[in-house]
Amino acid sequence: MFRKYFIILIFIVSCEPQEASNIYKAPNSPKYIETFTGLKFLDDTQIISIKSSLEDFLNVENIKLNENFSFYINIQDIPNYIDCGYMNEEIYVKYIDRIFGSSLKATLDIDIEKEEDFYKINDLMINYLFMSEETGTRWRFKTNNPKELLVGNPVYDDNPYRICLSKNVLERKIINILKRKNEYS
Repeated sequence: MFRKYFIILIFIVSCEPQEASNIYKAPNSPKYIETFTGLKFLDDTQIISIKSSLEDFLNVENIKLNENFSFYINIQDIPNYIDCGYMNEEIYVKYIDRIFGSSLKATLDIDIEKEEDFYKINDLMINYLFMSEETGTRWRFKTNNPKELLVGNPVYDDNPYRICLSKNVLERKIINILKRKNEYS
């Protein structure tokens, strides 16, 4: 008799809808940024000035503008540069850092050419790697190209994808450094 009621109780409990305690909200639609700078006729002095300004801004030493270079963003600054939406009312990148620890690595690629006695800067691209330290989950995305990642254990009855994208803040700051050095050097 007890066994019959126990089976009925298990059946009733298993049919109850699970409560979704976490709700993920994707970031707003990505905003496209024009990264073509079209800067021409930069001389050696201007290039040295751009290199120095980028090293100061990014806190990186010995940048070679004709090679890609990587740098890490301070943990507290990550939400200023990327948007991965919200978990409940908390910014998702802060949620990931609070639960698992996180890091953000950016690799800057500046398309620069030397033509005779001057340089030409055509374009720039930033490749981002946002990573959950504990789980090893990685979001790889680029300027103007968000990443949608399938997470292994989504909250009950929720979209299993998490989207990360650049806010284009870093891109705008770098473009401003490039253009300012072109105008005032």
